[in-house]
Amino acid sequence: MENNFKKLMQEQLQEQFKQLSGASQVTKPKSGWIRVIRDALGMSGEALAKRLNCSQANVTALERRERTSKISLEALDQAAKVLNCKLVYFLIPNEPLNKILENRAKLIAKRKIDLVNHSMSLEQQGLTSKQLQQQERDLIEELLQGNPKNLWIDDKI
Repeated sequence: MENNFKKLMQEQLQEQFKQLSGASQVTKPKSGWIRVIRDALGMSGEALAKRLNCSQANVTALERRERTSKISLEALDQAAKVLNCKLVYFLIPNEPLNKILENRAKLIAKRKIDLVNHSMSLEQQGLTSKQLQQQERDLIEELLQGNPKNLWIDDKI
């Protein structure tokens, strides 16, 4: 039952990611969003400083932190509000969530089977390549059927 709920949750998230796929193609301007929008509005650094209730030097530092990706979400949100903008924050996976889980399960299965097969080979009890492939498929299936948290326990894999 819980696995069905998690699968449904993954599918719903994946649908949301599809809607955001166009947004993921947008790249941050070299001078940063704050500066670009401020310039487009014809707003000086001094005017932005007044709206943020800070010094012009702080605005310069704020824009620099955004350019170098060292700005806090809180500061970016404050700047967005005074520029009459909305801060939108999201993460988009590089591939579908189920593919990420499948790839992780494949990696774990391969490593486990390679370890076992190595030990067995040393004792002249190694498996054939067909048997290895079947064992790997079975283990992948088992890992994907189980709790996904178990796929992330070992950071070395």
